[in-house]
Amino acid sequence: MTLFLSASVGHRGANQHKDVLGVQDAINKVPLDEGGSPVPLKLDGKCGPKTIKAIQRFQLHHFGWGGCDGLIEVGKQTYLKLVLYTLPELKLPPPPARRIEPKSLKFIIMRENANDSFGAKNRDHYFEIRSVPHNFASVYFLGRQQGMHPRPIPNRFDGHFSIFKTKRAITTKEFECQAVYFTREKAGNTSDSHLTLILESGTIQIPMDAHLIGPHGIISGGHPGTSTFRSGIFDFVK
Repeated sequence: MTLFLSASVGHRGANQHKDVLGVQDAINKVPLDEGGSPVPLKLDGKCGPKTIKAIQRFQLHHFGWGGCDGLIEVGKQTYLKLVLYTLPELKLPPPPARRIEPKSLKFIIMRENANDSFGAKNRDHYFEIRSVPHNFASVYFLGRQQGMHPRPIPNRFDGHFSIFKTKRAITTKEFECQAVYFTREKAGNTSDSHLTLILESGTIQIPMDAHLIGPHGIISGGHPGTSTFRSGIFDFVK
């Protein structure tokens, strides 16, 4: 039971029966190596020499001779220290179970912005892959070297997206592979783009609505068959 005092207990204290009883019970809860009494106090509500000596032993251990006056006063250091030994044990709720990502055959891939063309900036090459219907997501960067992720990493992906399927069920963390983003100009001043992922489970080609700029320049109208690409590692970021 938590120690509550209405008045002082100990040498020249008010020593009300209920308060003394609480102090005796509290001191009996203190381990010997933390200033507890070698012999448990009798719970009689009487503040005799044994109870005062036990209070002094507790004070000496925690506060030294300067704080060893044999008196416990409400709100003072001895009370505040002793009450800690009477607080109920705090039982924390168990941590929430970590969700394990299930495997899927269907995914959504999305870029970080909705521009029709990209490639001028490094951040353009971030992609988010999200599983359907589980809604787990992972971020990838299409770059020349593994682990080279230019900052800032986007935390919002609301651009062009495509829905695709894999040849076997995997999680969103299993798309790290060699990849090629390819754009070809078609007749009528239109372009066609796709992202090819060379996965262990088999190569997949994903149609993409955004068209690539560089590394060989911007595709311009009037030249059907002109193409450009960006190849590298489709590298897991987070």
